[in-house]
Amino acid sequence: MKKLVSAIVVVSIVLGCANIASAQTDIHISGPRGGFPVAIPKLCFSSVGASESEKISNQISKNLDISGLFKVVNPNSFVESASKCSQPKEIAYSDWSVIGAEGVVKGVVSPAEGGQIAVEMLLFDVQQQKPVLGKRYTAPASDTKKIGDRFSNEIIKYFTGDLGIFGSQIAYVSKVGRFKELFVMDIDGSNPRKLTQDKGLAITPSWSPSGDRIVYTSYRTRKPELYFISPEGGEPQRVTRLDGLEIGAEFSRSGREIVTSASMLGSPNIVLMDLRGKLLRKITSSSAIDVSPSWSPDNSKVVFCSNRGGGPQIYITSAEGGSGNARRISFTGSKYCTSPSWSPNGDKIAFVCRNKGNQIYVSDADGSNTSQLTFSGDNEDPSWSPDGKFLVFSSDFGKRGPRNIALMPLATAQPRQISFSRSEDGQPAWSPRF
Repeated sequence: MKKLVSAIVVVSIVLGCANIASAQTDIHISGPRGGFPVAIPKLCFSSVGASESEKISNQISKNLDISGLFKVVNPNSFVESASKCSQPKEIAYSDWSVIGAEGVVKGVVSPAEGGQIAVEMLLFDVQQQKPVLGKRYTAPASDTKKIGDRFSNEIIKYFTGDLGIFGSQIAYVSKVGRFKELFVMDIDGSNPRKLTQDKGLAITPSWSPSGDRIVYTSYRTRKPELYFISPEGGEPQRVTRLDGLEIGAEFSRSGREIVTSASMLGSPNIVLMDLRGKLLRKITSSSAIDVSPSWSPDNSKVVFCSNRGGGPQIYITSAEGGSGNARRISFTGSKYCTSPSWSPNGDKIAFVCRNKGNQIYVSDADGSNTSQLTFSGDNEDPSWSPDGKFLVFSSDFGKRGPRNIALMPLATAQPRQISFSRSEDGQPAWSPRF
């Protein structure tokens, strides 16, 4: 059994169904409103848990809607009687099939030892008329969001084979007066909190593989240097004390090195440093401006932006460095492409090209099969989810106003606004799974 955050313990409910863990159902997306229709009624509760039951079901509904894989059935259409709430394993399948639900999420909240709550969760397949997934969670009553996130992830895993990304976080930059500071929020836009008090420019955040710290560039000494900070906030730790500037750092898979753009040796080039800011090697060596590096998942290559061919475009090079290794991969017809981000699965690269505004593109890692994902307004700084199925980026949503953070499932390519700043939010970075 794995130890989970905030003392949430997950165990399987004994359901008496031998095939419950092996059952699989395919999800088919047909347009922006497609998806597997699932009903999520309010959870049952005994002597306690009235507010918690509603919060958990609401969180699961929000998560499944965000995923782009499901169509959450409107609760106003439910016909099942509330009197059937005493036993979550009892379900009238005809009450759900008649409203078009193919899946139903049910559960019950009850008191547990130590003032905690116990939550039993079930997913039913209406067509097969049986439960196909069951979990039990014991946690403080304040952890309803985490319980909802955990079961949402299990639902995603049941249908896709991959654990969901709910419970992960997004670091981003927000304008505070005339300054820019780092913030962190949950991926649905809730629980935003300020990390830095640099009173300058805090920019380009990126997470460590373990999620225990964020590397970013700060002008707190009036000179751009790299810093580490905990996702819980606190005093930043200065990393570099070099001539020139260091912008856009990213941790290696081991978490023991960082790749960044540094100009202490002339023009900005891509370099590898240790965690104390010591230069280990130059990855690019040119008189061009090389910025915005992003590792391949195996750390064998680096994708970056360079103006070596004239206007800025996207290039890939070996992480071992050496002259003549860089190869252009952006061929969209745009003379201005920037902000590359390598997917965690290694097969895709997201980047931005100017085309009636800045637009998000995705290509295969070799530059082939390029697709444009946004078509209006200004959209910048894409970052991948840990499972490679979502992108988060900054966007003005075609309104030509302040940019905010957008989340887009690749399954639908439909962006959802998740931050609502009146000043400006940008440069999002998705955390690893926690």
